[in-house]
Amino acid sequence: MPKIAMFTRIWTAAVQENHGPMVLSNCSTTTHLRIDTASFMKVRTITLFGEVWGIGPATALKLYEKGHRTLSDLEKEDSLSTPQRLGLKYFKDIKKMIPRDEIKVMEELLQKACEIILPGVMVTCGGSYRRGKAFCGDLDVVITHPDGQSHKGLLPKYIQYLKDIKFLREDLVLSIHSNNEGTDAGVDTYFGLCTFPGREQRYRIDLKVYPREIYAFGLVAWTGNDVLNRRLRLLAESKGYRLDDTGLFFASHTSTRKRGVRSPSFCCWTEKEVFDILGFPWLEPHERNL
Repeated sequence: MPKIAMFTRIWTAAVQENHGPMVLSNCSTTTHLRIDTASFMKVRTITLFGEVWGIGPATALKLYEKGHRTLSDLEKEDSLSTPQRLGLKYFKDIKKMIPRDEIKVMEELLQKACEIILPGVMVTCGGSYRRGKAFCGDLDVVITHPDGQSHKGLLPKYIQYLKDIKFLREDLVLSIHSNNEGTDAGVDTYFGLCTFPGREQRYRIDLKVYPREIYAFGLVAWTGNDVLNRRLRLLAESKGYRLDDTGLFFASHTSTRKRGVRSPSFCCWTEKEVFDILGFPWLEPHERNL
């Protein structure tokens, strides 16, 4: 959930808890929300907790209700998972934006490392970096192999190599599905923390390995931005389809996929084909900052 939406939902709940239904008073151009300091502090604290990697709105609220008020308080909380504790430990690092020139260096490192393990591999750094932004929040790396088969089993080897050269430092999430394409479309996923060569500053990194036949959908989704992704999904729904990072499907197949059975996607080998089949004007990556 976007942070603003989460903040709004928690704010509303806090006001209603202390005051009952919200009271709005209209002035000539401004609507004023009457809210006391206690409610504001509650919202601010829960929102802060929700900014820790791995802690969602519901968990943030529970932590507040247990009496926690600061990030230091959370260090004493036994219920936090290992990924959540890592998110807390490196909270300040993760919040820092990454300069574009540093991501360029890391992208080249990632491409060379993957080529050593699997020649011919395709490695693209997506997200705001691919959209041309000067600063980025993390690294979104989308990977495949042209032959449609060699990507299987690549991710664990890749992760180990990147750990051996001290690029990857801490693991947050790892899921492997490339050997069972009936689940999660055969996509392998890694979320973790990495460092720029020669430094200890942690950056967030996501590695996604896709089968070649759905790589274009992964590129579209992980390039973004969020506004464009929402527009494409809504356009797909209006045409009777469902779009996500693993393909474009007839909407009637949604319930089947939720049971773990892989439904066939429309075949799109390039991002432009995804745009074309939806009837959406083509946008180069740098034009997708909507």
